[in-house]
Amino acid sequence: MMQFHFVTKANEHLFQLELDQFFRARHAVYAEELGWVPRSPDGLEIDQFDTASAAYLIMMDGNEFVAGSRLIPTHLPHMLSEVFPASCDLLPMPRNPRVMEWTRGFIVPHRRDKSSVRILAQACAAVMEYCLHHGYTQVGGIQDQKWVPLWTKMGWSIHKHGSPIDIDGSPWLPIYFDVSEQAMLAARKLGRIEGAVFSTLPDQQAA
Repeated sequence: MMQFHFVTKANEHLFQLELDQFFRARHAVYAEELGWVPRSPDGLEIDQFDTASAAYLIMMDGNEFVAGSRLIPTHLPHMLSEVFPASCDLLPMPRNPRVMEWTRGFIVPHRRDKSSVRILAQACAAVMEYCLHHGYTQVGGIQDQKWVPLWTKMGWSIHKHGSPIDIDGSPWLPIYFDVSEQAMLAARKLGRIEGAVFSTLPDQQAA
């Protein structure tokens, strides 16, 4: 059974093993598989946005790490503002403590089968639940265009802030989604989740 954890500075002492698995799996994907970042001698993929203000979604199946992603408030330096600022050619780039950037999302390779859509929908439900709990109004960032049909299927409100740009041969674009109970419930339905995925949630990130 999938377990969902959101880890922030407030509760990271309880999830040291899971965080280590997350950063090692991130290295395996972004450094070794995709080659988007240099390989690290310690086998951890940690960048300039992994600060005390970050919140991490960690999905576990028993003791096995399955998927994860990162949230950062957009009034602080984040991937879109520092790496892809020119991509917002349609709407202004969000810079608001109530709007969260959602990036570094991935599923470990051996779980990328026909259940990938269900896992992604479950991640979407978890992110929406977290954002609703903390009063965030939008979540998004630079996103792979191939997932737009999935978000459309869930009926999410999609705001495209820019035209597609090429990243390693695939179209990506800055997209933000409205945080709502309807969006959360639609993701739960597609992910076949009944009820809340979190029994408790940590405090918000450091400002």
